[in-house]
Amino acid sequence: MKKKSIIIITIACAAVLGILYGIWHGYAASTRIAFVNYQAIALGQIGKANDNSFVKISELPVENLDKAGSYDMVFVNGMGLRITEEQREALAKAAENGTPVMTTAATNPQNHIVSVDSVDAVFMQQYLAGGKANYRNLLRYVRKFIDGKKLFTETPGDPVVPASSLIYYPDDNDGLNFGSVAEYEAFLKKQGKWHDSAPHIILTGQMGVPDSLVAALERTGNIVYPVNVIQQFIMRGHADSVAPSAMINMAHGRMGDNVVEYLERNNITLFSPLNVNRMYDEWMEDKMGMNGGFLSQSVVTPEIDGAVRPFVLFAHFEGKDGLPYVDVIPGRLDEFVQTVNNYNSLRTKPNKDKKVAVFYFKGPGQNALVAEGMEVAPSLFNMLKRLKAEGYTVDNLPANAAELEKIINENGKNFNSYAAGAKADFVKEHNPVLVGIKEYNLLVELN
Repeated sequence: MKKKSIIIITIACAAVLGILYGIWHGYAASTRIAFVNYQAIALGQIGKANDNSFVKISELPVENLDKAGSYDMVFVNGMGLRITEEQREALAKAAENGTPVMTTAATNPQNHIVSVDSVDAVFMQQYLAGGKANYRNLLRYVRKFIDGKKLFTETPGDPVVPASSLIYYPDDNDGLNFGSVAEYEAFLKKQGKWHDSAPHIILTGQMGVPDSLVAALERTGNIVYPVNVIQQFIMRGHADSVAPSAMINMAHGRMGDNVVEYLERNNITLFSPLNVNRMYDEWMEDKMGMNGGFLSQSVVTPEIDGAVRPFVLFAHFEGKDGLPYVDVIPGRLDEFVQTVNNYNSLRTKPNKDKKVAVFYFKGPGQNALVAEGMEVAPSLFNMLKRLKAEGYTVDNLPANAAELEKIINENGKNFNSYAAGAKADFVKEHNPVLVGIKEYNLLVELN
């Protein structure tokens, strides 16, 4: 074969390959979509909604905004977005060079960078309202109408505007929303989830995932009311018809004075399970766990509302698609649910059958009962009298605070390490409860 023919064939093959690549790239190649500054909860839901292997979703950190131009669509959550001027310019440059960019909820006008058509923006904004169907259709819309792919795509459905609802029920499908307590309770009865004597628990907040938590609470005999907006639920009187024995708030921070007043007025226990808001492995390796403002917001602030026993329940995990999602930390759900159930049981258990442990501070030797100058013995005596008056079993209560203090000093002694002889005499002459090392270590672990 002549050299000229070989060259012609080579050029022809290259041209054919170029045409085939162009057809593939323009009609069938993967659609790469980046999400900037989106919460793990939203990203996890978007990832689960994706049913097309030709749609690739990525989380794009703000420090990598110079890579925005390599994607077929970039969504930016502008709420609380913190970027440098250089990062902002990189995003703007990608938009100017033809990359479709859509920023929503920008709190800083400078961050409001949008390069998609206004009609497309309206559609995608509605899809971003959330829900599995909306997220799935958002991805289909981007592939078909933004990226312009013709193959391996489906026509998206219309956005589903979420119905205004009081209560929802976690389910793989969308649409389990209820406009009234009666409607929701009818659903529970139809599903065989209603028990007349079961405790009622209100669940609210968006930092955690309700699926596993609701299932575990139901499995242990509770009726759960997942509420969308707790403030409205209370102000409009719906909570009164539920008569909850406990409330679980998965959001971090304060709930509002009207919620606190309702809890106080009805003697309702508030639980505030925590989301560490970071990858599970990273949290496990960090001896601090939480610190700074996030610690205050997650633990201290809910306690102002009366929340008890802050308990880490949720963390971020990496899905098979590489996206973060929020889920229950293995091994912690049952313990949290048991704690809720234990507190609920105290509401119906007679006071005489309750066991109460009282901790007080006393120094070694003859040091008085002290607590920052407070009168500890009289305070203990008055509290024990109150408990006895309310039906608690308080045996052998002395006649006055002085006698109680004498009993404590005699039978509740502390010893310095050098007082081995006095400690041995105390064990012989009195009747202390002896705790073995294994039992003591177990008690320390539990507390």
